[in-house]
Amino acid sequence: MARTSRWTEQERREAVELVLDGMAEGKTLADTVRDIARNQRKAGKTGAEVLTQGQVRRWVVEDETQFAQYQRMKRMLGQAFAEEALHIARESTTATTALDRVLIDTLKWAASKANPSEYGEKQTVEHQGAQTLQVRIVEDDVPLRNPKAAEQIGNAAATAMVAPMLLTLPAPPIQALNPSEDADE
Repeated sequence: MARTSRWTEQERREAVELVLDGMAEGKTLADTVRDIARNQRKAGKTGAEVLTQGQVRRWVVEDETQFAQYQRMKRMLGQAFAEEALHIARESTTATTALDRVLIDTLKWAASKANPSEYGEKQTVEHQGAQTLQVRIVEDDVPLRNPKAAEQIGNAAATAMVAPMLLTLPAPPIQALNPSEDADE
């Protein structure tokens, strides 16, 4: 079902700007839209004339410029959540500690979702510039300690260089210990 919009392009832009301004002040999209809708109802608007969160989200996604602004404001909103968590922690008393802990944890979570690069669990390190790897190969005349292991991994060249050379010498003639036994032959 196609939606017919009662919002002009100018009204759309103004509504999105109000939402972005609210985000800069630390208000969520839902909070800002609720405030706008309340003012619209006071002015006599009803039904489809009243702004909704879904409308604003669709409008933001349709316009790349507004979407980029929304993404930047989300990061600022994350910063506002983190600052509010610090404020609550500083103002906490023994009577409000349990409630404050829940608020702080919720604000920390919201900050990590709104601005994961700064407040998220995973930290990503980006390196810019050239990376150089220098490799130095040193050949040693140190004998290989385990030639069987070298053979197993297929290092036949290393094995051949280091393997001991076996010489086959003819066995000396067997001499009898008793000279009389030689005479019997």
